[in-house]
Amino acid sequence: MAKPIQKLNADEILTVSRKLFFAGFCLLPMLWVYNILYVWPVRNRSDLSPQVRRYLMLSGIFSIVMFVVFLTWFSVFINYRLGWGATGDNLTVVLVKGV
Repeated sequence: MAKPIQKLNADEILTVSRKLFFAGFCLLPMLWVYNILYVWPVRNRSDLSPQVRRYLMLSGIFSIVMFVVFLTWFSVFINYRLGWGATGDNLTVVLVKGV
């Protein structure tokens, strides 16, 4: 069973935060949000490296940027899918019948 974040030492917290941050670049931006939620309770510990706070800040920035990118793509796709013809149909996972 995994130890709670409060019981980890500073080096282990840095390792976890670094791994979650870089794993977010593998098209898993939810790991950036998880990084923030998981490490946030111990962010003010005096023994933590400043790199942990840096990974938290960058995780927050990148998660917001990816949210905006996904939201933009979703709105463009919803509004213009029918106009794209066969390409729009090929990008659609579930085709809506009767439209």
